[in-house]
Amino acid sequence: MSPIRLSSTSDPMNEEAIFRSAPMSLVQFYVTNELARDVVYALGRLGNVHFRDLNSKLTPFQRTFLNELRGIDVIESQLTFLETTMTKHHTIKGYIYQNLQADTAPFSSLSEMDDLATKVADFYERIKHLDDAYNHLSSQRSRLLQNRHVLTVVNEFQNTALIVNDNDGQLRGSLDGDSDNVALLNHREPSLELGLETAEINDSFNAIAGAISREKVPLLRQILWRALRGNLYFYDAPIDADEEVNVFLIYLHGDMLKQKVKRIVQSLDGTLYDNVYGTTEARLATLDELNEKVQDLDTVVASTKNHLIAELMILQESFTDWVYCIRRERNIYNTLNKFDMDGTRRCLVGEGWIPRAEFQKVRTTLRSLIRSKMQSSGAILGSQEEISLENGETVAPTVANTLFAIDDTVNDVQSLDSDDDQYNQLVAVVNELATNRTPPTYHKTNKFTSAFQSIVDAYGVATYQEVNPSLATVITFPFMFAIMFGDIGHGIILALIALYLVKNEKRFGDMRNKDEVFDMAFSGRYVLLLMGLFSVYTGFLYNDIFSKSMTLFKPGWKFEFPKNYDYSKDGAITLSASRVSGYVYPFGLDWSWHGTDNNLLFTNSYKMKLSVLMGFIHMNYSLFFSLVNYRFFKSKVDIIGNFIPGVLFMQSIFGYLSLAIIYKWSVDWIKIDKPPPGLLNMLINMFLAPGKIEDQLYPGQAFVQVVLVLIALVCVPWLLLYKPLTLRNQNKNAVELGYKDLHSQELHTIQLQEEAAALSFELDADDDDLNHDPEDVDVFGDNYRFPNDIEPLYNNAAAHGDDGEHFDLGDVVIHQVIHTIEFCLNCVSHTASYLRLWALSLAHAQLSSVLWSMTISKAFSMTGGIGVVMTVFLFGFWFVLTVCILVLMEGTSAMLHSLRLHWVEAMSKFFEGEGYAYEPFALDSLM
Repeated sequence: MSPIRLSSTSDPMNEEAIFRSAPMSLVQFYVTNELARDVVYALGRLGNVHFRDLNSKLTPFQRTFLNELRGIDVIESQLTFLETTMTKHHTIKGYIYQNLQADTAPFSSLSEMDDLATKVADFYERIKHLDDAYNHLSSQRSRLLQNRHVLTVVNEFQNTALIVNDNDGQLRGSLDGDSDNVALLNHREPSLELGLETAEINDSFNAIAGAISREKVPLLRQILWRALRGNLYFYDAPIDADEEVNVFLIYLHGDMLKQKVKRIVQSLDGTLYDNVYGTTEARLATLDELNEKVQDLDTVVASTKNHLIAELMILQESFTDWVYCIRRERNIYNTLNKFDMDGTRRCLVGEGWIPRAEFQKVRTTLRSLIRSKMQSSGAILGSQEEISLENGETVAPTVANTLFAIDDTVNDVQSLDSDDDQYNQLVAVVNELATNRTPPTYHKTNKFTSAFQSIVDAYGVATYQEVNPSLATVITFPFMFAIMFGDIGHGIILALIALYLVKNEKRFGDMRNKDEVFDMAFSGRYVLLLMGLFSVYTGFLYNDIFSKSMTLFKPGWKFEFPKNYDYSKDGAITLSASRVSGYVYPFGLDWSWHGTDNNLLFTNSYKMKLSVLMGFIHMNYSLFFSLVNYRFFKSKVDIIGNFIPGVLFMQSIFGYLSLAIIYKWSVDWIKIDKPPPGLLNMLINMFLAPGKIEDQLYPGQAFVQVVLVLIALVCVPWLLLYKPLTLRNQNKNAVELGYKDLHSQELHTIQLQEEAAALSFELDADDDDLNHDPEDVDVFGDNYRFPNDIEPLYNNAAAHGDDGEHFDLGDVVIHQVIHTIEFCLNCVSHTASYLRLWALSLAHAQLSSVLWSMTISKAFSMTGGIGVVMTVFLFGFWFVLTVCILVLMEGTSAMLHSLRLHWVEAMSKFFEGEGYAYEPFALDSLM
């Protein structure tokens, strides 16, 4: 890469950057270490530099600013803990970042950031200590409360007589509060465990009491039953309906089994309590002692929580600004890690893409930064010493003309390798480079066009400088949708929903954490608005409003009733209509067709042919966009080898079909007493039996069709052979001229053009700039390469289909064969694909008609009070189903089909979509 200064002038037509992407420039920043952070911040506020990573080979642990990012990681973890603590204690009211002020405050210096880190650490230590103390005390309190519950349950259980029947049915004993060594279950009793009987328990039985999660109680039962083989008595009771904890009480034999049970309970995260045994008096004394401890802990816990809440409220006043500052620092240092460190000059070197029209703004921004830094530090302004430049010229260090240069006075950097640190601390140079890398794609959008651009970008980012499909999509996308969704009523509902979102866009735009579906609808509110308005228009064309027609104009058909016709006597009869002579229905579909026996037959034919015409128009204008691309990239071989035969092939088949449809519509076949020919059979026989006409459409049809078939057949080898043979000859000529191949010749030509442009710019430079030799523009030398940059190079010719590394005839042939096959087959399949316009329009109209007849129309046949009630009820039912099924579900279906027609049928004719998005570093989207 040879960095050459280019002219920053741009084509005014490209400043809008909507028809094709904005012209981009690769710029190089030469910044001293002391100023690098401020420069990146200034560029981040400007938000128009797409930085390249010059350290692609390095891992994150090998980057220059690793230590700074580690410190930020520590602060972010502390802030995350503080935010979690505030959320846990419910001190955050509303959106926490709504009172953000740091984004408008001056940029923090390094010392201020150190102070911020100290403040965060202090708050973190205090709040963590208070939170740990609160959690520990709360845990102690919970354990005491649980202990009290266990003691209460044990006391209630012990005071309840447990009568045991022996084999003779006699009462043998009971468990009460005054006897702790009663021989529990001296005789065999019906077991509480799975219907089995418990073994005899002598006077030395053991008791275990505790608490365990409620969901683990059945598991504990099963384990103890298997481990002790049924030699136990198990009792459990819930502590509280809201708490998922149960108290359990286990009676069993022997110390060995007792230790075994304890280990089982502990393995299931159960808690054992040893102070719940003894006499009733002992248990009551323990209960009083627990109550006193709980009361003391309640006081301490409340005091600790109040102190913690007070600290959190103080923290909340500055928390949002701290988070913003730390996030900003992380973004700045992540960007600085993309810079290359030049150790010899003690500076950082970065590269980035900017729109060419924004280059002057970047220069002005850096110049303003340098001046503000000089004024704040007092550096140089008071010095009257003259500074010697490399070219021998001397300049006074004034504000307007100083070593702190912005622009391409890069040779001054050589003189900065002096011992005067005053000169070396504040240097920022921006230099525009010539490059053979492919720039990112940037289309300027606003709140209206952004949604349409997102539709295209979801399929693929446009190749740099190729035609942007989203401009035409603004009209074609909602129109294709409306053809499938043509209904005045449904279109009005959709438009009203979109208008509500547009009217409240500020309120909804400020909302955070919007639902994903709602956010998608809100982002596409203008798309929905156009879809609704276009649907109203096509609804008028179809004369359809909620499956009913409107009698806006006088009909063009006249129904004649028989003489003396009486509906009450004769009933329903079939009528035939006749045309009103000399009258044509002014707009849309005549309402006389509504309800006729052949209505579906007529509308089917009408909408099917209309779909073919819409598809032909849509594909043709897309195909002509490829001509615009070929002309822009000066690819004459593509114009002759791809565009011209492609247009001829499509017009000779489907252009002819479209003209035949229009001609057939324009002929009054009844007047000439001739049946209209079938166009589908005509098109098939045109290739299967050229020159043979079954039903003639117009005179001379056979000759015209033979000529069109021959043109289509000639276009196939034309598509296959012209471009490979032409490129082969061009490559041969390039080799004869001494180039390696055709690609090398093109690169050499491009480089000559760029050098001429750079030289022209230098000669026309303003007199206020420092004079310097144009040959010395490159800071690092013509052969300099950043050692850790592994981003691949791309040839500018790749934008119009040529290989980016070397010329390979085999690859060109394979590519052209695939292109030819795809184009010829797609002409057929894509035209047929547009029949979905007809199919979905028919389905939408029929579904709307069925919904009307199955719901609200039934209420109109009822009278009296029941009729009123049913009308109101069925209207609500019909309206809800209309919105949910016809507007939302059918609308989504039609939108997806319209999306497919644009992505596949239209964009495949010209769109490459091999670019990558322009993603500038911007600080306005941190929160």
